[in-house]
Amino acid sequence: MKIGITNNQYPEQRNILVNPDNEYINLKTRNLFYFINPLRTRLLKKNKIFVFQPVPFSGASRADILHLFNEVAITRQKWVASFETELPRVLPVAGVAKQDNPELQRLIPYLLKDNCLGLIAISDATLNIQMKLFRPDVAQQIRRKTVVIHPPQKLFVQQKAPRKPGVIKLTFAGNEFYRKGGAEVVLAISELLEERRLEESQLDVQLIGDLARRHNVAHRQFQDDEAFCRGIENRIKRYRCFTHHTRMENGALMQLFRQSDAGLLPTWQETYGFSVLEMQANGCPVITSNVRALPEINPVSAGWVLTSPLNADREYSITSPDQKSALRRSLVEGLKSTLLAIIERPEMLQEKGEAAILRIREQHDTQRYVARLNEIYSRGVMNATEHPPVVSV
Repeated sequence: MKIGITNNQYPEQRNILVNPDNEYINLKTRNLFYFINPLRTRLLKKNKIFVFQPVPFSGASRADILHLFNEVAITRQKWVASFETELPRVLPVAGVAKQDNPELQRLIPYLLKDNCLGLIAISDATLNIQMKLFRPDVAQQIRRKTVVIHPPQKLFVQQKAPRKPGVIKLTFAGNEFYRKGGAEVVLAISELLEERRLEESQLDVQLIGDLARRHNVAHRQFQDDEAFCRGIENRIKRYRCFTHHTRMENGALMQLFRQSDAGLLPTWQETYGFSVLEMQANGCPVITSNVRALPEINPVSAGWVLTSPLNADREYSITSPDQKSALRRSLVEGLKSTLLAIIERPEMLQEKGEAAILRIREQHDTQRYVARLNEIYSRGVMNATEHPPVVSV
């Protein structure tokens, strides 16, 4: 089958480019909005539009079906879209409620057309956000076209090697070091050391992330100051248990996951959590925050979830410096208590590591994922009489 795509970046690689039997045709430069968006954003100072509309006579019709990510298609061709937050995706307009955004209202009818074969939410959290976009009558129609299918994940190990007693090996990996919770990891571990509840000799903590990436989108206008970030970086230098890498080649990172007892992702903001799947696929259970899809992909059997207050979109809502401080303290205290529990009962690491491999095998199998996509590609318009099942593969 010939599948038209509009990009071949990480989201497409993880959610669309998964079947070697398909021919994928990259239509990125055959999209009118590939040319229109730079004009809108640079010259007219208007928002980017997340739409695929084929350039006339560009050859886009060679594809049997289009599979987009976070985009709506304006075309007569059959199309499917996967999305991580909501669809149509529209950027905010000052003084206009999201549901009243003119661009949103303009694009909704294209989701309801018969040539839109299906909408694929990558998590239940995504579906929750999506359905709040629409009026009840429209929401019912959109829901009939929508399924939840979690992304596939290759297994890197078939079973977890028995861990050797001794040092607990922990790994944090997040390019945006501060958004992903790197500061909270450093605070939690250094506080345990300062309180003499742990010794440095008990831990080996690998930190992979860019310390220069200080902006945290979840903090909005309440960003951490220079003194805070400098303090975190000084703690990393002070304690021998920390080893920092600005970046790491993917193969080496997967090897590090295999050698780690537990992963760390107390992230402030996350649309999904692909690194959690990668850690689990290497037999490395993960300590995560509870935003968005993380509780879905990191159940208590396979990892640890730090519980903090969420808003209706299952995200942290930062409205003041005090609230940010309270959330930070919640993450730090959650990390500290979890790490102490692991030190007290290290056999949990083996149990949860084996459970993590099992959940990847059962919930993220690539062949089952491909079969579900093929079903959507081939079925035409989904049955309009009932909701399709919410599916994890």
